[in-house]
Amino acid sequence: MPFTQSCFFNKAFTCAALFALVLMPMLAEAAPSGKGRVLIDETYHDVTWSDGDSFRITSGRMRGQRVRLLGYNTLESYGPVHKWGDWNEWALYRLAKDAKKVATQEIWECKSQGAQDRYQRLLVRCPKLIEAMLKTGMGHIFEVESKPDVALLMLQADAIKRKVGMWAKGAPEGIMTSIHSHDEDPKKPAYNRVASLKTGMARKLLHSNNYKRCEWVCAEGSCLLYVPFNQRYGDDRPSCLRWKR
Repeated sequence: MPFTQSCFFNKAFTCAALFALVLMPMLAEAAPSGKGRVLIDETYHDVTWSDGDSFRITSGRMRGQRVRLLGYNTLESYGPVHKWGDWNEWALYRLAKDAKKVATQEIWECKSQGAQDRYQRLLVRCPKLIEAMLKTGMGHIFEVESKPDVALLMLQADAIKRKVGMWAKGAPEGIMTSIHSHDEDPKKPAYNRVASLKTGMARKLLHSNNYKRCEWVCAEGSCLLYVPFNQRYGDDRPSCLRWKR
């Protein structure tokens, strides 16, 4: 008997239960919780992934500590802020959200680098996770000081060739990963950071430009939307970060 007919001939609570059994797996797939588990320096931690390259530890003595993964970068997920080629910002935003699904699929073995970044996030490297992100096209190589392994560059090149993930509509020369307006701190030179897809190295591009909120800034074939850090989250976010119905 078809599902709808079965509901018609059964009691209401039975129908509700049947609908729940059908819909729950679909909802779980559409809205992953972000919860996972990682092994850092031989200690297991429960974590909640913020996006594809950062998480917060939710158990043990390090509970509450935010963590940033080294060696790769995923697209920003706080809003529709990336675009290049035939990609529009909303399509890449949805793809950025999907990177969390790769991050939560396994328990990754990681090593702490014994340092924190400017946002007080612990810096950690998870070799197998880097490979998973590159293979699926959900992340790209991101190194600032050390050169990436040639094998990782080959994985990334293969993903670009196969047009998976963020490479489905082609790849630019480099991916813009952060931008800073000169008026944020006029006493210092401002910089934008772009990661080369050929070398995997991310470098600073010094400048003296002042950017307006929600202004597109482009370099090496990719663009990033400028929104000051303290305006990216919360109810007062600018309209360019809000869903347009």
